[in-house]
Amino acid sequence: MNFNDLNIFINIYETGSLNQSAVNLGYAQSNLTARLKNLESEMCTRLFIRKYNGIVPTRSGDKLYHFAKETLQNLEITQKELISQGKSILISELLLNYDLNQEQVIDIARDSVTIKKTKDIPIESVRNHYDAIYSFQKIVNLRGYKEDKKVLEAFYLSSASHDYPDNHQFFVNCDKNCPFRQKTLKEFSDTKNIIELDSFENIINYVESGKGVALLPEYLLKTKKLQKWDEVKREVSYYLYE
Repeated sequence: MNFNDLNIFINIYETGSLNQSAVNLGYAQSNLTARLKNLESEMCTRLFIRKYNGIVPTRSGDKLYHFAKETLQNLEITQKELISQGKSILISELLLNYDLNQEQVIDIARDSVTIKKTKDIPIESVRNHYDAIYSFQKIVNLRGYKEDKKVLEAFYLSSASHDYPDNHQFFVNCDKNCPFRQKTLKEFSDTKNIIELDSFENIINYVESGKGVALLPEYLLKTKKLQKWDEVKREVSYYLYE
C-alpha cells in the first residue's frame, strides 16, 4: 500500500462508484478495480460491498477511510513544512554579505543564519549543528561535512567620491583571524597607519567617506561608491562545509 492507493481508496469511498472514480482519477475502471482488490488483499479484509447501484463501505472500509484521510492530511502538512524549512547556516558578516551580493546561495528569507566573528566560527561549529558552515579558517576534525575550498577576489579600495587619501590610513577588522586583516598587516607591516574597526560595515563606511583604504571584496565596486586604490588583485580563500 502506498499514498496513491490511499488517494484512490478515498475517491472510491466518497463517490461510491468505481466508474465515477475512474473518470475522476483518469484510470481505466479495470485498473481501478484491480488496485482496490490488491488493497483489500493487503489489508486482509473486505472494504466495500458491491450493490446494483454502486458500492457501500464495510465497517473496515469506514475505519480505513478515516485513517487514509488523516494520513494524507498529515503528509500534506509535512510536505509544506519541508518546503518552507530553510537551512541553518553559520557564517561571518563579511562572507554573508559576499554571498548575498555575489554567490546568492543563501536565502535570507528562509534560512536560519547565525553570524559569528571569524575567530569564533570553529568553536561554534562543534557546539551546535548547522546545515552549512562558511569559514575563512580551515576547520580541522569537523565530522560529517564535505569541505569545499573557495576563493573570492579582493582589491585595496578607496572612496570613488573623494581624492585618493594622502595619509594612506588602512582599515582592518579587529578580529585577528580575519584574512583581510592578515594580508593587510603582512603587506604594510612598515606602516603605523593601521586602524582597527569592529565590523565589516564600519570599514566600508569609513572607506566610502574618504577616510582611508581597506582590502575588500571586489563585488563592492558594484554596490558601493568605491574604486580600486591599486590594480593588484588579491585572492582570499574560504571554506564551505555542508
